Amino acid sequence: MTRSSEAQNHEEEGDAKMLGRLWKWSAAALGCVVLALVLTSTAPLGQEKQEKIPRVRGRCQVCHRDEAIEWAKSGHAKAWTSEAFALTTNNRNQKECLSCHAPDKILVTGFGKEPKLRSEMVELGVDCVACHQDANDAQHGKVGRVTDAHPTVKNEKFASVEMCASCHAKFGTVDEWKQTKWASDPESCTHCHMPKITRKIAITSQKEEETRVHTFLGAHPEMFKKGVKVETNVDGGNLVVKLTSVEVGHNFPTGIDHVVAIVDVRLLSDGQEALKHQTMLADDRARGGSDTRLKPGETREIVVPLQGKKGEAVIRILHKSARDLPDEKATLLFETKVAVQ
Repeated sequence: MTRSSEAQNHEEEGDAKMLGRLWKWSAAALGCVVLALVLTSTAPLGQEKQEKIPRVRGRCQVCHRDEAIEWAKSGHAKAWTSEAFALTTNNRNQKECLSCHAPDKILVTGFGKEPKLRSEMVELGVDCVACHQDANDAQHGKVGRVTDAHPTVKNEKFASVEMCASCHAKFGTVDEWKQTKWASDPESCTHCHMPKITRKIAITSQKEEETRVHTFLGAHPEMFKKGVKVETNVDGGNLVVKLTSVEVGHNFPTGIDHVVAIVDVRLLSDGQEALKHQTMLADDRARGGSDTRLKPGETREIVVPLQGKKGEAVIRILHKSARDLPDEKATLLFETKVAVQ
């Protein structure tokens, strides 16, 4: 969706007004901000270095640069534009799926309730305004720090499982979590998916404070390494792949049944593929099958007959947000190699 030059100019004027309100905090710091915005449109401050600052609704990127840059790399930012979403919703025409991929303010509909689809800038997916802003344009957070930039509200339910449940309860993730040892912790989601970090919360902050990373990692190699233990060995004429869910607070994979994981085993001999074996972890109950996803705390052994063949086995764990995606478009969560003598 392309915004008109007039709309962009209006937004830039809004940025300037916001910077004006912040002038009394630090003239020198804001002078650097203006220079960076006008001359480079990048941010040589903090972790973002020379990365381009994305524009978001509410112009949050003006002050919260680290968070904006992290969000732009996240699945939340791509919730509407991803190929998997288009593929599984008939090119975004399944109405029951749309509201959680471009939600209006969830503080208006209420935590734990399915949000409404917003009417503007849906291509930004799940953005800052969707989660942080209420009907009065006040910004909610766990701390509620006072600032001249905008009204703030300290919200004890912010970053809670109840908040995430607004969208993630629909296909069972929250119910799965309720059966785990983490169910007594109302902030379990953020402990895993928004780890703590110490840094300046805004460019006008005078000191570094504890806050949270906004990349919202989910099906990612780093998260898989923490959550699932993979062991492999050759036992007689079989290759055994053992998976143990050690730190995952829901099924693996979780979510709508379009989402699957694949244990992919290939045996290479003299540079040629001598054997291929795939095991899918998926919820196939609606298709007349069973739920083969890895449950929290479960250990599963996948036995692959080697048929007397020798070589090098390559074991991969793939994640697909849409089961019809080809393997080459899957997310590679894990890979190891085992000699088969």
